[in-house]
Amino acid sequence: MLRKLATFGLGILAVCTAASAALAQDSWADGLVEPRKLDFGVIATGSESLKVLNIENTTDTVVHITGASPGCQCVMPGDPSQNFLQPGEKATIEVRMNTRSYKQQRDTYLTITFDSPQFATVRIPISAYIRTDVVFTPGKIDFGSKEVGAGGEVTCKIAYAGRPDWQILDIKYSKSTTNILNAVLKEIARNPSLGTADFELTLTLDPATRPGRIREIITIVTDDAASPNVPLMVEGIVKSDIRLANESVGMGALRPGEVKTVQVVVQGTKPFVVEDVDCPKLQDCFKVVLDSEEKKLQIVKLEFTAPDAPGKFAEEMIVKIKGREDTYRFTVSGEIR
Repeated sequence: MLRKLATFGLGILAVCTAASAALAQDSWADGLVEPRKLDFGVIATGSESLKVLNIENTTDTVVHITGASPGCQCVMPGDPSQNFLQPGEKATIEVRMNTRSYKQQRDTYLTITFDSPQFATVRIPISAYIRTDVVFTPGKIDFGSKEVGAGGEVTCKIAYAGRPDWQILDIKYSKSTTNILNAVLKEIARNPSLGTADFELTLTLDPATRPGRIREIITIVTDDAASPNVPLMVEGIVKSDIRLANESVGMGALRPGEVKTVQVVVQGTKPFVVEDVDCPKLQDCFKVVLDSEEKKLQIVKLEFTAPDAPGKFAEEMIVKIKGREDTYRFTVSGEIR
């Protein structure tokens, strides 16, 4: 009898375990995370490597991300860009490989944990091959923060140990950096008896590069038959010489037909003229007072006449600078009662 009870108990335990495993594999949060696998490919020792996980709240309730934990210290996840996601909102998690302490094939995972609307985990498989024969110093090309028009130049040393005749054949760019980056490669040392070679890669940033963040990968193309491509990360920020002091302007609560005047401050490192401020969706509601004199600090007066339609509004305003193609944007919001 005891033996039968024990067998029955083990059967129940097996069923419960299988049910729990099935639930874990079919989590409500699985569809929120993309991509479902991260493959870093072949990367060099010492190089910076980055992949980004995207999390989108496709549910109809608030989602809370508690964090991300790696299955191996070779993976270094960042914090979520935001932890609480309203329906429709998105967050990102940056994931890097530790190419200094770990080598060769790495197969592991990253677990993303949620505790609202209910507890769930999503496991993301991660793979990489960290080759030991190629070393980058520094591990990435980082232009830092540059003013628009300044350009930049960074040199990276590439050390190889293996074949005596090893060569770098080409430097390939992504589509977005083809016109703004230029590479010059120079062999500075070679020892055939040891099978070593040293190169200097100098990368320049075009002064005509538009403001914004640079985060791209260039590819070092070698004559290795099995694994010819080695990625190298390029980062930097090109700062605009003109910025808006007001990212958003609040009109408050207004009655239909009520008029309110606000000021928008535009700052620059050199004198400039604001050519126009436009709001496509509320174009008839604004009158703009502009100064035709070139100044480093422009104060634009906006006279807003509340429309008849009641309710809240939040619309984008577009600022145009004389002689420039780029535009600058801020939000105007309020409520018509």
